[in-house]
Amino acid sequence: MLKSPAHVDLDVGGEGTAHQQTSLPGPPSSQTSPPLPSHPPSAMVEDSQPPAQAPEVEGGRPRRQCRLPARYRDNLPEPAPISITPTDEMRQPSEAPAPLLPRIRLIVRDSIRTMANAFGLWREYLHRPSFDPDSFVPSDDLAPAGEAQTDHGIQETSSAGCEPSPQSPSRNPTVNLLLDWQNTGSELKSNGEVNKLVDVLRNPDFSVEELVGFDAARENRRQDQQDKKSPEFKGFQETTVKIDVPSGEKNVPSTTLEVPGLHHRKLTTVIRSAFESPLASKFHYSPFKLFHQPASSKLPERVYSELYNSDAFIKEHDRVQRAPVPEQESDCKLEKVVAALMFWSDATHLANFGTAKLWPIYMFLGNLSKYTRAEPTSNACYHIAYIPSLAVSFQDALASIHAKWNTQKKQILAHCRRELVHGVWRIVLDDDFLHAYKYGIVIKCHDGVVRRVYPRIFTYSADYPEK
Repeated sequence: MLKSPAHVDLDVGGEGTAHQQTSLPGPPSSQTSPPLPSHPPSAMVEDSQPPAQAPEVEGGRPRRQCRLPARYRDNLPEPAPISITPTDEMRQPSEAPAPLLPRIRLIVRDSIRTMANAFGLWREYLHRPSFDPDSFVPSDDLAPAGEAQTDHGIQETSSAGCEPSPQSPSRNPTVNLLLDWQNTGSELKSNGEVNKLVDVLRNPDFSVEELVGFDAARENRRQDQQDKKSPEFKGFQETTVKIDVPSGEKNVPSTTLEVPGLHHRKLTTVIRSAFESPLASKFHYSPFKLFHQPASSKLPERVYSELYNSDAFIKEHDRVQRAPVPEQESDCKLEKVVAALMFWSDATHLANFGTAKLWPIYMFLGNLSKYTRAEPTSNACYHIAYIPSLAVSFQDALASIHAKWNTQKKQILAHCRRELVHGVWRIVLDDDFLHAYKYGIVIKCHDGVVRRVYPRIFTYSADYPEK
């Protein structure tokens, strides 16, 4: 037989707190237990306090101390202890610190979708563009329609380029002299080169009288001196590259050697000049997704044609919207755009004879269409640096300090070329570029709009010597 639960008042909060009424199940018993005598709350004490002297009842027996079994105790949760710093202790209650509010940065995306054009292509911008270079295409950028496409044009071109038959005599002595010059001497004078020479001779500015005493070697030296003063070389500076070369022995430290003759320009200067130039009128500052609706499908197809409609460009453009700005320009509200840098480096020979060669690093901007970049007259290629070669004097110094030069010359030179390329890039990617990479560059672009430009490197194409 189970007894109904007993009701016990517990003082859990100490003095001045409310009492909690708890129902306790009685243990099973074969006999009915007498009811517990009621006691005031003061009779219930905590375990940690020493039991007080219980008053005696009639008969001389002491009153039983009723204590709640441990399994029935209700231990209420306690708040976490608060660590008080010395500064908090010295504060007055009225000087309680104000609650700190979290900093929230709101980035609003003004997405836009264009209408489909005549080819069924449309764009989706994550951020509304401030300028669209494709909204107006000059007539100079369009190829003349139908030129040299008809059969008549092809026939005229073929007849103009054909050689006279062996039976027909030459028209004049000038042609005979020109053909004799082509067919004698070097075999590199092709028909195309001869036609270019004829164009030079027929130029109105060409004068035979000015060729009296002409010497090609002397005139080339004069031209080289003038090229050094050309504005194309403006901004170039010469620097020495330091590389570490191992000694070839276990207990001998490496040696630092210098490779002189690095000509380079500051990347930040080139980027600023590019965005201020007239070519910037064709830059895409806001990337987009390009779609096409085929007739055979209900789902549109994604079209990839340029760097500025790739996912990498779109993600980077969205990321720079949250990029930091310098502390002194914390209230900057300028449009943030990406300068998509595309680098190439390739060691190339300057002629089909001799050993003259260059090792340039040049850059294109992915904000520009690949069709414009491919035009030789667009001036869209920017020369950044000319990597120096390992001269004979450098190899002689290397042979004198390396213990295994005679047996590992090829591997040692490969190591030095690799270290040379890394040393060049450490100079090119200077502190100004790293600061611009993090905080951007404020540039007044060609369209008159001031923007904050963040340079980002998207591609780097190199050949074997750079490995």
